[in-house]
Amino acid sequence: MILARFGSAVLLLLALSLHAGVVAQPADTSSSTKLKQAIAKELVSAADAASDNGQNATAAEFLNEALVLVPEDRKAAKALEKLDNEQNSEDADAVAKYEKKVNKALKKAANGYCQLFSELITDKDRTTVNAWLARAFELHAETANDWVESEYRTLYGKKDFGEVYRLLNLAQLHPTGDEKKDVARESVLTECVADLSVRSPLLMQCRDHDMNYYISLPAGWTKDKEWPIYVTQEGAGSNFQGMNRAAAKGNKEFIIITCCTFSNTNSLDGQAKKYPYTQEFLDEWSGNRLAFDEPGLLAVMKEVRELYNGTEKICITGYSGGGILTWHMVFKHPDKVIAAVPACGNFAGAQEISDDAEAKKKIIVHAYQGEKDQHKETMLDAQWESALKLAKDNGYENVSRDIIPGGHIACHQQAREVFLKACGIEE
Repeated sequence: MILARFGSAVLLLLALSLHAGVVAQPADTSSSTKLKQAIAKELVSAADAASDNGQNATAAEFLNEALVLVPEDRKAAKALEKLDNEQNSEDADAVAKYEKKVNKALKKAANGYCQLFSELITDKDRTTVNAWLARAFELHAETANDWVESEYRTLYGKKDFGEVYRLLNLAQLHPTGDEKKDVARESVLTECVADLSVRSPLLMQCRDHDMNYYISLPAGWTKDKEWPIYVTQEGAGSNFQGMNRAAAKGNKEFIIITCCTFSNTNSLDGQAKKYPYTQEFLDEWSGNRLAFDEPGLLAVMKEVRELYNGTEKICITGYSGGGILTWHMVFKHPDKVIAAVPACGNFAGAQEISDDAEAKKKIIVHAYQGEKDQHKETMLDAQWESALKLAKDNGYENVSRDIIPGGHIACHQQAREVFLKACGIEE
């Protein structure tokens, strides 16, 4: 696959390079330094092929990428200075000649990125390291897929489920086109998630949406049985993994999901350290966060049903700012929710209200509010009254709230009790 524009991975690498004082990058080894030099060499070759055939914007991108990897690369710097302009010719013959010439260089560069990923796979700065594998797929998908196929089979043979999970979680975004291989990878990834997520929540990348989410499967999970999905949404602190871990403690009944959402927090400015996304991505969605969160959650629900045999409907609880998405699902998608528990939860109004009268009668909404919550009287009581009135005015019959001891709390125990009862499960 030949790309004429930067992929997201390269933009990320550039951003990390420009902000090296803020973001700690992986520490180079002698081996990784050589790999970066080898990749840069192939990118310069690709840039030469591009500029020779009027693809100057593409050439500039390759050269800039080479300089991110090897800032002292004089050949890349000089070639960049010599470019007359940064526009690509649209001449079909020139484009065809470029694509014919550049394939070999991009194949080698992609292989180099795969090796670089493998070299530093255990580095704590996984954002950068993961971007290298993503870039390999962007440059030459066939090469990257061949490498993944060999690597995951070797790791799986060693029962290194942690690294198999990480590798296939990234690779699943780039199907091979070979149904047998893709099904085999999906099966292995599911096996790894089942083994690992019982002990600690795993971060997953949704296949059909940019949403990332944490998952914890119940002890004794098997695909032979259907499992209720328990969605627990975090508040402004955006500690998504911690929220999932707290809900999953002692869990044997539910698939626990926590989506890395945006509507839960006050501001996305400078919050990238809390998210598995770049700051540029957060900025892109800052203006209309539910436009990301809603389809993202729906895509995750679909994925969890398909991969882990989750139920069609979910149970959902939202702590503090997580109440916004919880109430959104209550009002817009009551047909997809068994029970909802706003936990000291915010309500920001309803963008849309379902006309499914039967679903609105069946859904259970049981809110909990800490009596000593510092936000109770200043805003949460009023927001609750607003949500309650809207629900009653629109045919919701099972909506209630309990005041319980404590302050601004996530109410995990109370939510669990509501969900067990709503799903007809006995502990």
